[in-house]
Parts: sequence; structure tokens; C-alpha cells
Amino acid sequence: MLTYIIAILIACVWAIKCILAKKIIFKRTALDIPLLLFLISIFLSLIFSIDTHVSWYGYYSRWNGGLLSLITYSFLYWAYVSNMDRKDTLLITHFSLLSAVIIAIYGTFEHFGHSASCFLVTGSFDVSCWVQDVQNRVYATMGQPNWLAAYTVSLIFIPISNLLNLKFLIFNFKSIFNILIFNLLFITLLFTKSRSGLLAFGISSVVFWGLYFLKNNSPRPPLKLRGGVPMYFGTGVILFIICTLGLTFLIKNPIRDLVFKPTVVEKSVGPALESGGTESGSIRKIVWKGAVKIWLGNVKNFMIGSGPETFAQVYYQYRPIEHNQTSEWELLYNKAHNEFLNQLATTGILGFGSYLFLLGSMLFSFINKFKHQTSNIKSNSKIKNLNFELDLSFVNLNFVIALLAGWLTISVTNFWGFSVVVTQILLFLLPAMAITLYTEEVQRFKGSKAQSSLLPLHYLLLCASATLSLCALWLVTRYWYSDFKYANGNMAQKGYQETQDPQYLLLAYQEYYDAFQGNSSEPALASDLSLSAAYLALAMRNQATASSQLAAQSLSLSQIAIKTSPNHPNYYKNLTRSLILLSELDDSYLDTAKQAMQAAAIISPTDPRIPYYLGIILQAQGSTPEARLYFQKSLNLKPDFLDATNQLQKLDK
Repeated sequence: MLTYIIAILIACVWAIKCILAKKIIFKRTALDIPLLLFLISIFLSLIFSIDTHVSWYGYYSRWNGGLLSLITYSFLYWAYVSNMDRKDTLLITHFSLLSAVIIAIYGTFEHFGHSASCFLVTGSFDVSCWVQDVQNRVYATMGQPNWLAAYTVSLIFIPISNLLNLKFLIFNFKSIFNILIFNLLFITLLFTKSRSGLLAFGISSVVFWGLYFLKNNSPRPPLKLRGGVPMYFGTGVILFIICTLGLTFLIKNPIRDLVFKPTVVEKSVGPALESGGTESGSIRKIVWKGAVKIWLGNVKNFMIGSGPETFAQVYYQYRPIEHNQTSEWELLYNKAHNEFLNQLATTGILGFGSYLFLLGSMLFSFINKFKHQTSNIKSNSKIKNLNFELDLSFVNLNFVIALLAGWLTISVTNFWGFSVVVTQILLFLLPAMAITLYTEEVQRFKGSKAQSSLLPLHYLLLCASATLSLCALWLVTRYWYSDFKYANGNMAQKGYQETQDPQYLLLAYQEYYDAFQGNSSEPALASDLSLSAAYLALAMRNQATASSQLAAQSLSLSQIAIKTSPNHPNYYKNLTRSLILLSELDDSYLDTAKQAMQAAAIISPTDPRIPYYLGIILQAQGSTPEARLYFQKSLNLKPDFLDATNQLQKLDK
């Protein structure tokens, strides 16, 4: 949500700047065509998507990967290159590092058992408020260890470039400060225990130092560099190796565990794909297999995919049966846990190809800047009295190398996981920062001068820009408030399940209702409000009128959710749960529940929970032989399914 708010404000300021300048301020770059081709391919995929709502907004609670978010990231890129210069970029870099330092400190405190989140929520400066083991694998404000690792490693090379620009003057305050920042970020990376993050760091470290050595050791080096690489290069490499290897073998992490096998295997907390361990690799292979099956499923999927961000829906149509033998068999996978396979499955060969073309163009842009600046250094070094320009060129080049190394880490971590908002922003903006390093100071417009020559049309355009921006901000704020109420509803519903206190049930319904009123187009809100209404209808059975109204509302809301997202199995499951609850008021609801599960079986044929629910429904209707068949079918899909086994044992008694 914050990204959209910032984008709206930037759009407003940019529009005002154009109006005051009486011209369109837009800088053409080499990435314009790749970006447009990528957006066009995503738009084509959205038109024929199995869920256009999700393809536009992105999967609910993530809001990343839908066309709206991709347009926003592209807009931010164009806004950056059109309005920022070298001075602005260096300033933004300082703020980026400051943010990274704050988040790293946040994560470091978590590792030692002190979470700022718990302090804000419960008043206790510990980690007791977390279900996940945040001490074992920290994630600070990022929501998941791998995401924190991806964010950290994308910025970790900037303090190294600052050190190179300072020529590793150890007793310089700025040098010490940058060394501390690098070590803090690297320690945080180790605390995440993210294998993908550490792998990305290793690969980009080779790229970073390789490019730095290459630009200082060319066959015809500039005058300032003749005689080989500078002494501080060796100092930098040695200090880098000492810091990274020393901390790697001092702090427990996957690399140290490979060298020194741990005698006690830690018990992971949370999903295997998030908590790590050997099982996560096996699950990834199954999910990746499903992604390939989606792509090859039909001609449409092959060409344009199932639709942006629809992996959660389409995966269950092609879900490999071996997924049922994993510990995460009931988790909803809304990503392929490989950004590239996710693109292939959901946007087809056209979207995947345009995505690779965009990444290749970004890489080419970095390399082009590297070559261009290296050439400038050679040219300037032949001219006397150009020490300032030469030093500035070195600063820019070192910074480009750092940005390139950080940018590469994003694709590496995406290969083993998936993008989130912060990494997507960096994916689009790091190339923009490299481009603007060579932008002369942008022209600043003084308000009084511009205002004196404005025509009535200009004032009208200014008012229109401000009005549109306010409307957009109101929509985003309303969406955020709706999500806030939805989160409150989830907490209240959880409280009811734990305590059976009807006050929690009533509170959950009210919060869900307020959330739905603020965002009635979101099927996730409609589905959970439907289930909450069913619980409340059952609790108010003594008030016939109110109970029947709630029951009708529950059915209506479920139909809204399914109509909006007809391929999401969870909405059918929620409908079935609601109908089973309501069947205590009227047995006829069981027939509708059976129809809902039969529809769910079509879109999720390998889910053992669906035939199990059908067995429960048929058993309640007295159709014991049919119920037995469905329980057995559930066991065929998952032989170790205890719920189905217990039901069969009850029938055999």
C-alpha cells in the first residue's frame, strides 16, 4: 500500500512539474521498449486470465506481480530517470543504507531474543508474541527470512564501493562507518540462514571484485593506474575475506553447517519452504514440476499462461500427487517458489520471454555504463589537470559495479524463491540509479517565476492533477483500512476458535463486515465473512429471523467469492464449511455442500481433503457405502491421511 501512496504522490509532483515547465519532462532510455513489451505481454495474459481480479491486483495480502503493481514499478523507473540526477541518487543511496541498517538492527535484536514487534504489541521486549522461531531465523520487518536476506544482500555492496572510493583509509571515520555497515548487514544475512541469500552473495561477490579488478587491470590502463591495480585493492580484498570468512565460521549458518556438520539437528518451525532444511528442496522440486505441467497443460497456457498471479488457482489443477506425501500438503502455494517458473506458468512463453528480455536489457544497461565509464577514465587520464574528473569517474564506476552486483542478487534469490514488493522495487530502480549517475543536475523550477506566466489552462491542469491524486489516495487508504479491519477479523476469529467465547465471534463478524464494506470486490473478504456469518447464524439459532438472514447472507457472500474467483479451491472449501455448519439448522444445506465439493474436485483433483469432505457429507446424509468410497479415495491420494483412516475405522465398527 505504501508503494502505491508514494507512486501517487510522485505522479502528482511530476505532473505539477511538467505543467510549471510547460513541457513534458520524460527521459528516453534503453529500457523503455523492454518495459513496454513486458507490460504488453502481461496485459495480454490478463485479458485471458482464469482470474482477472487477481491478475490485476495481485494475490491478496501480497499485492505484487499483478499488472497494477508492474505498471507502478515501471512508472517509478521512468519517474526516477526523468527527474533525478547524480546528487539525488547519492542522497537516496544514503537513505537506503540507513533503512537497511535500521532493519538489520531490528533483526539482530530478534536473534538475541528481543523483538520490537512484541514490544509494540504486548509491551514485552522479547519474542514471545511470535509463533515462528525468529531467534533461529530472523526476518525483522520483512515477514520471512529469505525476503530479509534478499533485501539485505541487494544493498550490501554499496558500503564496499564507498570504502573503495575512500581507498580503504582505515583510520578515516567514513571508512570505519562503512565497515561497520557492511559487517552489520552481513551478520544479519547470516542470522537469516538463507541459503539463497548466501548463494547470491557469493556469486555477486565474484562479479563485484572481478569487475573491479578488470577495470583496474586493463591491457592499456590509464596513467593513474599504470603499474597494476592500486594497493588499496589488495587491502580491500583481504579485509573482505577476513570479515566474511571470520563471521561465516563464527555465526551458525548453512555454510558453516556444510563444513562442520552439526551434532544436533535443529527442529524447524514453520513451513519447510520458509524454514529451510533438506525437505524444502524436495518440496520445491514437486512445486516446480507442477509449474512446468501448468505451462504444458494446453496451448493457451503455453503461449500466455493462466494469468498473472494465478498460480494459487491453477496449481491445484495440475498439482502432482506426490505433494500429498510432504509435510506441507495442506498449505496453499500461491507462488512456484521460483520466479522464472512462476512467470512461465502464469504468463506463458510470451510473458516469460519478455521478462528475460527485460532482465537482459537491464544487465546490458549496467554493462554499457561500465564500459562507457571505463572508456571515459582512459580518455581523461591522458589529459593533464583532470584529477577531479578522474576521481569522479572512479566514484561513479565503483558505484555502478556495486549496483550491478546488488541487482544480480535479486535474480539469484528469485530463482530459489519469488519476488516481493521491496525486491521488485530494487529490481526496477537499481538500473535507474546507475543511469542517473551520469545525469547532469536536473533543472529546478522556481515557483514564483513559473506562476507568473501561467495561463488559465495551466491552473485547470494543476487542479485536475491535485484532484485526481487525492481521489487515488482516498481509494488506496480505503483499501488499506479494509485490510486492517480484515486482519482484526482474523484475530477475533482465532480468539473464538481458542476460547469459544461468543464475544469473539460477534467481533469477528463485525470486523469482517466492515472490511467487506470497504472493499466489496475482494473475494477473500467475501469468503471469510461468509464463514463468519455461518458461525453467527448457528450461534443465534434461538433468534429465527436473525439466524435465517445470516444464513442467507453467508450463501450470498460465498457465491460472490466463487463468481469472482471461480478457480480458487479455498473458496469452495469455505462454502462447504459454512454449509455444514448451517446444516444443523436445515439438513437441505448438505446437498448444496456436496455440489460445492464436487465442483472443487474438478479444479483440485489431487487434494485428499475434498473427497474426505464429501465422505463426511454423505455420512451425515446416511449414505454410508458412498461415504466409505470417498474416504477410501482420500486415502488413495494420501495413504497416511489420519482423518480419513479414522472415519473408515468408525464405519467398520
